Amino acid sequence: MEKEMKLNKTVIMLASAATLAFGAISLPTYADEAPYTVTDGTHLDANSYKGFKLFRNWCARCHGTYGQGMVGPNLADSLKVISKEEFTDTVTNGKSGTIGSMPAWKKNKKVVEGMDQLYAYLKARSDGAIGVIKPKKAK
Repeated sequence: MEKEMKLNKTVIMLASAATLAFGAISLPTYADEAPYTVTDGTHLDANSYKGFKLFRNWCARCHGTYGQGMVGPNLADSLKVISKEEFTDTVTNGKSGTIGSMPAWKKNKKVVEGMDQLYAYLKARSDGAIGVIKPKKAK
């Protein structure tokens, strides 16, 4: 009986520690559908394609033509480790780091209104659904 109680306490402590640890980070939700559709590895759905165009207009000068990194970090890699909420917060409010800083885009109506489209395109890049290519719009 005493051995069972110790085992139960250990299980409860480990479960609590895991809950605390995992509650502090964002884990991918695999049950969620991808926010994009890629056909033949080259064609994006209309929403994601708008995100690509938005990216090219506002983000490519620092993050590279296809988000592969330049002055700013590689966003295909970044979206593997940050949540959509973290992405939205960074784009909206900017971020300062040890190497440089990203401006806040909250006053740019096009960027703010196209946040989901921008995320969809970059998530497709991050997931490897579309490579370092100029995508086409699916028909």
